[in-house]
Amino acid sequence: MKIIGIGVVGPNEKYIEATLKEFKRLCDDTILATNNADKDTIKLIEKYGFWHYEDNREWGIHQPDIKTDLLRRAGKLKPDWIIALDMDEVFAPEFTREEAEKLTQSKEIAFNFLIVNLYNDPEHFYHGVGIQRFWNIRFFKYLGGHTLYQHKSLHCGLAPPIFYAWGWHAPFYVEHYGLMLKEDRMRKAQRYAQYDPNAKFKAREYYNDLVADYKPMEFDKQGLLNKLREIQDTQPRKLDITKKI
Repeated sequence: MKIIGIGVVGPNEKYIEATLKEFKRLCDDTILATNNADKDTIKLIEKYGFWHYEDNREWGIHQPDIKTDLLRRAGKLKPDWIIALDMDEVFAPEFTREEAEKLTQSKEIAFNFLIVNLYNDPEHFYHGVGIQRFWNIRFFKYLGGHTLYQHKSLHCGLAPPIFYAWGWHAPFYVEHYGLMLKEDRMRKAQRYAQYDPNAKFKAREYYNDLVADYKPMEFDKQGLLNKLREIQDTQPRKLDITKKI
Protein backbone atom coordinates (compact mmCIF):
# COMPACT_ATOMS: atom_id res chain seq x y z
CA MET A 1 0.00 0.00 0.00
CA LYS A 2 1.48 3.32 -1.10
CA ILE A 3 -0.33 6.56 -0.24
CA ILE A 4 0.84 9.80 -1.85
CA GLY A 5 -0.20 13.26 -0.64
CA ILE A 6 -0.90 16.11 -3.06
CA GLY A 7 -1.81 19.77 -2.71
CA VAL A 8 -1.43 23.20 -4.24
CA VAL A 9 0.41 25.78 -2.14
CA GLY A 10 -0.63 29.37 -2.78
CA PRO A 11 0.58 32.65 -1.30
CA ASN A 12 0.04 33.50 2.38
CA GLU A 13 -0.62 29.93 3.50
CA LYS A 14 -0.51 30.62 7.23
CA TYR A 15 -1.92 27.22 8.27
CA ILE A 16 0.28 25.17 5.98
CA GLU A 17 2.50 23.55 8.59
CA ALA A 18 -0.45 21.78 10.21
CA THR A 19 -1.35 20.36 6.79
CA LEU A 20 2.23 19.32 6.09
CA LYS A 21 2.20 17.40 9.36
CA GLU A 22 -0.90 15.55 8.15
CA PHE A 23 0.87 14.47 4.98
CA LYS A 24 3.85 13.37 7.05
CA ARG A 25 1.83 11.15 9.40
CA LEU A 26 -0.43 9.61 6.74
CA CYS A 27 1.51 9.42 3.47
CA ASP A 28 4.54 7.56 2.15
CA ASP A 29 5.50 10.55 0.05
CA THR A 30 4.05 13.94 -0.91
CA ILE A 31 4.26 16.20 -3.94
CA LEU A 32 3.13 19.84 -3.88
CA ALA A 33 2.64 22.42 -6.61
CA THR A 34 3.64 25.90 -5.43
CA ASN A 35 1.60 28.71 -6.92
CA ASN A 36 3.27 32.07 -6.20
CA ALA A 37 4.43 30.77 -2.82
CA ASP A 38 7.02 32.78 -0.88
CA LYS A 39 10.55 31.56 -0.14
CA ASP A 40 9.87 30.83 3.53
CA THR A 41 6.99 28.56 2.61
CA ILE A 42 9.13 26.69 0.12
CA LYS A 43 11.82 26.24 2.79
CA LEU A 44 9.19 24.82 5.11
CA ILE A 45 8.12 22.31 2.46
CA GLU A 46 11.74 21.28 2.02
CA LYS A 47 12.10 20.91 5.78
CA TYR A 48 9.50 18.15 5.61
CA GLY A 49 11.32 16.53 2.70
CA PHE A 50 8.45 16.76 0.22
CA TRP A 51 8.70 16.95 -3.54
CA HIS A 52 7.66 20.33 -4.93
CA TYR A 53 7.68 22.26 -8.17
CA GLU A 54 6.54 25.69 -9.32
CA ASP A 55 3.37 26.31 -11.31
CA ASN A 56 2.47 30.00 -11.28
CA ARG A 57 -0.38 29.97 -13.75
CA GLU A 58 -3.24 32.21 -12.59
CA TRP A 59 -5.23 30.30 -10.00
CA GLY A 60 -8.67 31.74 -10.79
CA ILE A 61 -8.33 30.74 -14.45
CA HIS A 62 -6.14 27.62 -14.64
CA GLN A 63 -7.08 25.79 -11.43
CA PRO A 64 -8.17 22.52 -13.12
CA ASP A 65 -5.05 22.47 -15.30
CA ILE A 66 -2.78 22.99 -12.29
CA LYS A 67 -4.46 20.16 -10.39
CA THR A 68 -4.49 17.80 -13.38
CA ASP A 69 -0.77 18.28 -13.89
CA LEU A 70 -0.15 17.75 -10.17
CA LEU A 71 -2.04 14.45 -10.08
CA ARG A 72 -0.22 13.21 -13.18
CA ARG A 73 3.13 14.05 -11.58
CA ALA A 74 2.03 12.19 -8.47
CA GLY A 75 1.40 9.20 -10.71
CA LYS A 76 5.12 8.95 -11.37
CA LEU A 77 5.55 8.04 -7.68
CA LYS A 78 3.42 4.92 -8.29
CA PRO A 79 0.65 5.57 -5.74
CA ASP A 80 -2.08 3.14 -4.84
CA TRP A 81 -4.14 5.88 -3.18
CA ILE A 82 -4.04 9.69 -3.01
CA ILE A 83 -4.67 12.00 -0.08
CA ALA A 84 -5.56 15.49 -1.35
CA LEU A 85 -5.80 18.46 1.00
CA ASP A 86 -6.03 22.21 0.79
CA MET A 87 -3.24 23.89 2.71
CA ASP A 88 -5.55 24.95 5.53
CA GLU A 89 -7.04 21.57 6.41
CA VAL A 90 -6.38 18.76 8.89
CA PHE A 91 -8.09 15.44 9.39
CA ALA A 92 -9.68 14.36 12.63
CA PRO A 93 -6.80 12.84 14.64
CA GLU A 94 -8.74 9.56 14.75
CA PHE A 95 -8.14 9.21 11.00
CA THR A 96 -4.82 7.38 11.25
CA ARG A 97 -2.74 5.54 8.67
CA GLU A 98 -4.27 2.31 9.95
CA GLU A 99 -7.78 3.68 9.41
CA ALA A 100 -6.85 4.88 5.93
CA GLU A 101 -5.65 1.42 4.97
CA LYS A 102 -8.86 -0.09 6.33
CA LEU A 103 -10.83 2.10 3.93
CA THR A 104 -8.73 0.90 0.99
CA GLN A 105 -9.63 -2.72 1.76
CA SER A 106 -13.19 -2.07 0.59
CA LYS A 107 -14.19 -2.02 -3.08
CA GLU A 108 -14.69 1.75 -3.03
CA ILE A 109 -12.52 4.03 -5.16
CA ALA A 110 -12.91 7.25 -3.16
CA PHE A 111 -14.07 8.64 0.16
CA ASN A 112 -15.77 11.87 1.10
CA PHE A 113 -14.99 13.44 4.48
CA LEU A 114 -17.27 15.87 6.29
CA ILE A 115 -15.68 19.33 5.94
CA VAL A 116 -16.19 21.47 9.05
CA ASN A 117 -15.70 25.20 8.51
CA LEU A 118 -14.23 26.60 11.72
CA TYR A 119 -15.60 30.03 12.58
CA ASN A 120 -13.85 32.74 14.64
CA ASP A 121 -11.78 30.20 16.61
CA PRO A 122 -10.93 26.46 16.54
CA GLU A 123 -13.66 25.61 19.07
CA HIS A 124 -16.57 26.87 16.95
CA PHE A 125 -17.99 26.34 13.48
CA TYR A 126 -20.74 27.76 11.35
CA HIS A 127 -23.35 25.76 9.48
CA GLY A 128 -25.49 27.85 7.16
CA VAL A 129 -26.70 28.08 3.57
CA GLY A 130 -23.32 29.17 2.23
CA ILE A 131 -20.62 28.44 4.77
CA GLN A 132 -21.56 24.98 5.95
CA ARG A 133 -20.49 21.50 6.80
CA PHE A 134 -20.38 19.47 3.60
CA TRP A 135 -18.96 16.22 2.23
CA ASN A 136 -15.98 16.34 -0.13
CA ILE A 137 -13.44 13.91 -1.55
CA ARG A 138 -10.09 13.83 0.24
CA PHE A 139 -8.96 10.23 -0.30
CA PHE A 140 -9.12 8.36 -3.61
CA LYS A 141 -7.60 5.48 -5.51
CA TYR A 142 -5.08 6.42 -8.18
CA LEU A 143 -6.51 5.50 -11.58
CA GLY A 144 -4.15 6.45 -14.39
CA GLY A 145 -7.00 6.79 -16.86
CA HIS A 146 -8.82 9.31 -14.69
CA THR A 147 -6.54 12.25 -13.94
CA LEU A 148 -8.42 15.10 -15.65
CA TYR A 149 -10.14 17.53 -13.28
CA GLN A 150 -13.51 19.09 -14.02
CA HIS A 151 -13.07 21.98 -16.42
CA LYS A 152 -14.22 24.78 -14.09
CA SER A 153 -12.06 27.79 -13.39
CA LEU A 154 -13.18 27.72 -9.74
CA HIS A 155 -14.46 25.01 -7.42
CA CYS A 156 -13.23 22.12 -9.58
CA GLY A 157 -12.73 19.88 -6.56
CA LEU A 158 -9.75 18.03 -5.13
CA ALA A 159 -10.22 14.94 -7.30
CA PRO A 160 -11.32 14.16 -10.87
CA PRO A 161 -15.08 13.87 -11.53
CA ILE A 162 -15.32 10.07 -11.46
CA PHE A 163 -14.42 10.05 -7.76
CA TYR A 164 -17.19 12.52 -6.97
CA ALA A 165 -19.65 10.40 -8.94
CA TRP A 166 -18.78 7.14 -7.18
CA GLY A 167 -17.24 8.18 -3.86
CA TRP A 168 -18.63 6.88 -0.57
CA HIS A 169 -18.40 8.44 2.91
CA ALA A 170 -15.70 7.95 5.53
CA PRO A 171 -16.70 8.20 9.21
CA PHE A 172 -14.31 11.10 9.79
CA TYR A 173 -14.29 14.88 9.48
CA VAL A 174 -11.78 17.45 8.19
CA GLU A 175 -11.23 20.77 9.96
CA HIS A 176 -11.02 23.72 7.56
CA TYR A 177 -9.23 26.79 8.93
CA GLY A 178 -9.39 28.95 5.81
CA LEU A 179 -12.66 30.68 6.74
CA MET A 180 -12.08 30.85 10.47
CA LEU A 181 -10.92 34.47 10.70
CA LYS A 182 -13.03 37.32 9.37
CA GLU A 183 -10.05 38.81 7.53
CA ASP A 184 -9.63 35.54 5.63
CA ARG A 185 -13.31 35.39 4.76
CA MET A 186 -13.14 38.95 3.41
CA ARG A 187 -10.04 38.14 1.38
CA LYS A 188 -11.67 35.09 -0.13
CA ALA A 189 -14.84 37.04 -0.93
CA GLN A 190 -12.76 39.61 -2.81
CA ARG A 191 -11.05 36.89 -4.81
CA TYR A 192 -14.36 35.30 -5.78
CA ALA A 193 -15.79 38.71 -6.70
CA GLN A 194 -12.87 39.07 -9.10
CA TYR A 195 -13.07 35.61 -10.69
CA ASP A 196 -16.77 34.78 -10.38
CA PRO A 197 -18.70 38.08 -10.34
CA ASN A 198 -21.85 36.44 -11.72
CA ALA A 199 -21.80 33.45 -9.34
CA LYS A 200 -21.37 31.03 -12.22
CA PHE A 201 -19.32 28.46 -10.31
CA LYS A 202 -20.90 28.71 -6.85
CA ALA A 203 -24.30 29.75 -5.52
CA ARG A 204 -24.62 33.43 -4.61
CA GLU A 205 -25.63 32.42 -1.06
CA TYR A 206 -22.14 31.03 -0.47
CA TYR A 207 -20.47 34.28 -1.45
CA ASN A 208 -22.93 36.32 0.62
CA ASP A 209 -22.21 34.22 3.69
CA LEU A 210 -18.51 34.98 3.44
CA VAL A 211 -19.07 38.67 4.19
CA ALA A 212 -21.82 38.25 6.80
CA ASP A 213 -21.34 37.88 10.55
CA TYR A 214 -22.93 34.92 12.29
CA LYS A 215 -23.06 33.46 15.75
CA PRO A 216 -21.09 30.19 15.53
CA MET A 217 -21.88 26.89 17.17
CA GLU A 218 -19.69 24.92 19.55
CA PHE A 219 -17.61 22.27 17.82
CA ASP A 220 -18.18 19.02 19.70
CA LYS A 221 -15.51 16.92 18.00
CA GLN A 222 -16.17 13.67 19.80
CA GLY A 223 -19.92 14.05 19.45
CA LEU A 224 -19.58 14.62 15.71
CA LEU A 225 -17.24 11.68 15.34
CA ASN A 226 -19.70 9.44 17.16
CA LYS A 227 -22.52 10.52 14.85
CA LEU A 228 -20.40 9.93 11.75
CA ARG A 229 -19.68 6.40 12.90
CA GLU A 230 -23.38 5.68 13.35
CA ILE A 231 -25.07 7.18 10.29
CA GLN A 232 -26.08 5.01 7.35
CA ASP A 233 -24.00 6.97 4.82
CA THR A 234 -20.72 5.83 6.39
CA GLN A 235 -21.59 2.13 6.64
CA PRO A 236 -19.93 -0.23 4.13
CA ARG A 237 -21.99 -0.81 1.00
CA LYS A 238 -22.11 -3.88 -1.23
CA LEU A 239 -21.95 -2.05 -4.56
CA ASP A 240 -18.89 -3.12 -6.58
CA ILE A 241 -18.28 -0.12 -8.79
CA THR A 242 -14.90 -1.35 -10.01
CA LYS A 243 -16.73 -3.48 -12.57
CA LYS A 244 -18.24 -0.36 -14.13
CA ILE A 245 -15.06 1.68 -14.64
